[in-house]
Amino acid sequence: MVELTVVNGTEPFVYGSELQGRGHVTRTDFVVGISMWMLALFAIVFGLINIYVVRMMPMFQNSFGALWMTRTIGEVGANIVHVVYSAPVTIFQPKGIPPFVGIISFTIGLHLACIACVCHQVVSTNRMIAVCFPVNYKNIFTKRVTKIIIIYISVEVTIFMALYFVVPCSIIGYSPKFYEYVFIKCRPDVERNYSLAGTIINRACFCLCFSASIIDVVTLSRIMYITFGKSTLHNNNKNFKRDVRFFGQTSVQNLTMMVSCTLIVIANNGAKRDTVFVSVLAFHTLIVTHLNNSLALILFNPEVRNFLGLHFSWLKTTNPSTSAESIQQQR
Repeated sequence: MVELTVVNGTEPFVYGSELQGRGHVTRTDFVVGISMWMLALFAIVFGLINIYVVRMMPMFQNSFGALWMTRTIGEVGANIVHVVYSAPVTIFQPKGIPPFVGIISFTIGLHLACIACVCHQVVSTNRMIAVCFPVNYKNIFTKRVTKIIIIYISVEVTIFMALYFVVPCSIIGYSPKFYEYVFIKCRPDVERNYSLAGTIINRACFCLCFSASIIDVVTLSRIMYITFGKSTLHNNNKNFKRDVRFFGQTSVQNLTMMVSCTLIVIANNGAKRDTVFVSVLAFHTLIVTHLNNSLALILFNPEVRNFLGLHFSWLKTTNPSTSAESIQQQR
């Protein structure tokens, strides 16, 4: 770390000081760190179960399964960063952390989380097309198109992440004392407490999640029309109930993700004490979103519970063979 003296001489400027621990642990540090570690660990465990299920069950050998798998891999990777780095440094609050360590943890964690987020919006679109245009679904989400979409998402997110290092003085890293990814001042004369690139990307993510919510509204409207309207699709198409369950899985994330994105926009990666509560809530809500996604695959699909040998009396079950057969017909 390089020290420079501030013009007024009151205190030295240390690049990356925002990423240092406070040197002692408070009760808040411990509670926030432990809760972060536990949530991230559960998200990893259930995420790995999702990956195993999608990989092994024939019913997910389709476009939906490929997109779900890609999203889950991103979520698991992001939470591994929290378990290995973010949570431990929050719990122990060490000083003398090289700035590049916090920057790398942010870059890897956010990159994977963004891939998962964008991929989920495509999953929402996938479900909308499956419900609204079931006849054309197989022609739209082909194996080739799905691969192209996944590659495009990875490239797109990488380009956006590069903005943090291309736009002047916009780098962000994880801060143990602010419990969040925060802006790192590059010079002592910088008055702003936010990243220009981060401000753009945070708002872009909010708009993306909002658009996914709109897509969910369209899908839900179609489901209601089919269920309660004059459409005969509800009775004649045995894939319909499966599509409704898959829609339920995807819509779960959009609720918690909208909350998280709203809080992230409010905090805007600022290293400020007055937004610490908002930052903690945003950071934890994002992890909870990842956990929700993994649990949704199990809770919404009796075939998955049967495959895993799980039986919950409070969840309605269906004939696994019949449901799986209907899923295969839309592959």
